[in-house]
Amino acid sequence: MQTQTEHRGFLNGVRAYYDKNTPRFVRAHESAVAKAIHREVWGPGVRNEREAFEYVNALVLRTLEEVASRFPSPLPVLDLGCGVGGTLFYLAARIPIDGVGVTLSPVGVRIAEDLARETGLTPHCRFVEANYLELPAVGMRSVVYAIESFLHGPDPAQFFRSAAAVIPDGGRLIICDDFLSESAAASQDRKGARNLADFRRGWHVGSLISIAQAEVHARSSGLRLIDNQDLTPYLRLRRPWDRLIAAFVNLGRALPFWSPWWDSWVGGHAIQRCLLTGLIRYHFLTFEKGCAGSDVP
Repeated sequence: MQTQTEHRGFLNGVRAYYDKNTPRFVRAHESAVAKAIHREVWGPGVRNEREAFEYVNALVLRTLEEVASRFPSPLPVLDLGCGVGGTLFYLAARIPIDGVGVTLSPVGVRIAEDLARETGLTPHCRFVEANYLELPAVGMRSVVYAIESFLHGPDPAQFFRSAAAVIPDGGRLIICDDFLSESAAASQDRKGARNLADFRRGWHVGSLISIAQAEVHARSSGLRLIDNQDLTPYLRLRRPWDRLIAAFVNLGRALPFWSPWWDSWVGGHAIQRCLLTGLIRYHFLTFEKGCAGSDVP
C-alpha cells in the first residue's frame, strides 16, 4: 500500500506529464474540433473523425438524459480529470448543465477557461485545479464521470469513495478507461509483462485493475455496476501513425533521453500492444448510487 507521500509524488508526475503535453495534445486533435484528450471510438453510426472523438461524449450525454428528470435543472455534473473541458463543452451545448471540471494540471485549467470564454459556455462550465481523490467543495453532483483519467489515480478505492461522496441516491458514476482482462492476471508472458510495465510507466498509470476489482471498490462505496460496454472493437489500432511511433520507440529504447512527450509515445505504443494481445480492454462502465431499499450495501 502506498503512503500519502508516495501518492503525492505519483500525482506530481501526472501533473507534470499533462502540463507539458496538453498543448500538444490539443493541437494534435485540432482537426476533430472536439478538444478531446481521449481516443477515437469508431462505434456504430460514426462517419468521420470528429464523431469518433465525440462517441464517448455521446454515451455520457445519453446517461445525463436518462437521469435528468430525477434531478433539478440545470443538471449538476462533475468531470474528474477534465483535460481542457472538451466533454463538458459537448454536454453544455446540448443539455442544461451546471458543470465542474477537475484536473491536476494548471495548464489544462487555463486552456479550458479560455475555451469556455471563446464558446460562451463560462456560465455553464467552471474548472478547478485539484486532486480528484481529495475533492474540493463541489456540492452534490448527479452525474460524475472520468474519461481516461481513472487509471491516473494511485488509489482506486479512494477514487470510488471520493466520487460516491458527491453523488446523491439515483445518481450515476461513469468510468471510460482501460481495464485488465481476466487473461492478463494469469499471463506469465514476458513480452506482455514488459508492455504492461511500459504502459504504466509511459502514461503514468496508477490504477490498472480488472472490472471485477472495480466492482468490489464500487460496492464498498455504495455503487453498483448497471452497464458495461466493451468499446475495444471500435478502436482503430495499428494505423500508419501508430506503426511510425512503434518504430521510433523500438529504435529509441537504448538512447539516454527522456521527455513527457517521449513518455506519451512509449505508453501509446505499449497500450496498442496490450490491446492487440488482449491484456487490457477499453470499457465504458456506468455505476448507480444505491437508493433506499436497494441491494447496495
